[in-house]
Amino acid sequence: MNGKIKLFTDSAADLPQLYRDKYHISVVPLSIIFDGEEFKDQVTLSTEDFWDRLLHSDTLPSTNQVNPHDFAEAFQPYIEDGYTILYIGLSSSLSGTLQSATIAKQLLNTDKIHIFDSKSASIGQSLLLIRAGELLEAGHTLEEVWHVLEEDRKNSFGYFIVDSLTHLVKGGRLSKTQGLLGSMLSIKPILRITPDGTIEAEEKVRSTKKALQTIVAKAKERKIDFSNKRVAIVHTYGADTVAELTELVERELAPKEIVQGLIGSTIGTHAGPGGIALFF
Repeated sequence: MNGKIKLFTDSAADLPQLYRDKYHISVVPLSIIFDGEEFKDQVTLSTEDFWDRLLHSDTLPSTNQVNPHDFAEAFQPYIEDGYTILYIGLSSSLSGTLQSATIAKQLLNTDKIHIFDSKSASIGQSLLLIRAGELLEAGHTLEEVWHVLEEDRKNSFGYFIVDSLTHLVKGGRLSKTQGLLGSMLSIKPILRITPDGTIEAEEKVRSTKKALQTIVAKAKERKIDFSNKRVAIVHTYGADTVAELTELVERELAPKEIVQGLIGSTIGTHAGPGGIALFF
């Protein structure tokens, strides 16, 4: 398949503006609810305003998936203009957003929309989008891009630590039993994105420093030639370990490139402040 191909994602991707612009990637927003008031992520609520509200709110916010009509409205002009759409979305195990995109495809009655489950979130989605953008720019077909994305997804890595598991438990992304890890004295839980696209608490260590070292050690266990690999470090507001993790990654992995960014409203609602993650 050749012709015009348009990349789409959702606001859970935390896609840096550089890559949005470079590969002309459109982002459909999820909704954030603060005290009964609904905002569109990065449309009516900026990332900076979100973190300010979160830090000063007495109640925790929640998120709503993208509804099918929002997807249909975003997709339709490109379909009418002769594009084929590749949407790379938030893990279907974490949100109904991917299902909404599927319903939008049915509403538009077209076979020109292709929906790829990242089985990831945040910068994990973005790494797939960046790879797709590079391949499309180089002239690869959609079938070739899809095959590479499947391989990248199969070999992906996503580990993170948060200051508190409260947000993840409240949002249903972790069980209450898993959340008890966070209440144990001096314990820092290490969480990961599983191959099925869920979140699980995998290990517990005694300090943030040890947690960072453990995450990088798990990356090294993959026996990958990182000199040809792009990795990503993202964090939520208030994380003071970005420089430390970056130094560790540069020293121990020596990757080709490190993409960095601030986690936005959709993922930040569930992660809370003080979190940091390593993806590839």
